[in-house]
Amino acid sequence: MSPFDWLFPTWSDPLAIAVFVGLRVLANSSLTLLVARVAGSAAVATKILAGGTALSAVVTVSVLRPGGLGLTASYVELLVQVGLLVIAGYAVYSRPTDRRTGLATALVLVVAALLTLATVPLYGEALVAP
Repeated sequence: MSPFDWLFPTWSDPLAIAVFVGLRVLANSSLTLLVARVAGSAAVATKILAGGTALSAVVTVSVLRPGGLGLTASYVELLVQVGLLVIAGYAVYSRPTDRRTGLATALVLVVAALLTLATVPLYGEALVAP
């Protein structure tokens, strides 16, 4: 029995779903911190990323839970996620930064993009397949 059965009761491996969601939140939070490092914590891009990260996490969990938000919410969440990737990439690209921060941002962007792509079949399983 997984400690996440209460969160994702209809999934065969709720721990794997919780780890996946946690990795997405970690990637988005890392992007937020990298943008804050480059643009400053008071920058609009940093605030958008922080809010988008929280929104994405809440909507993702709600979509994956039984009786949660539906297909439309999953589309909105994916658009938010793509927006986060674009804003983070532009915010770091448009400001002079050291090479290490730029490479770290590129790496986190790739990981976040791959996790976003993996979300599509996950949402399909949660919303279309049942």
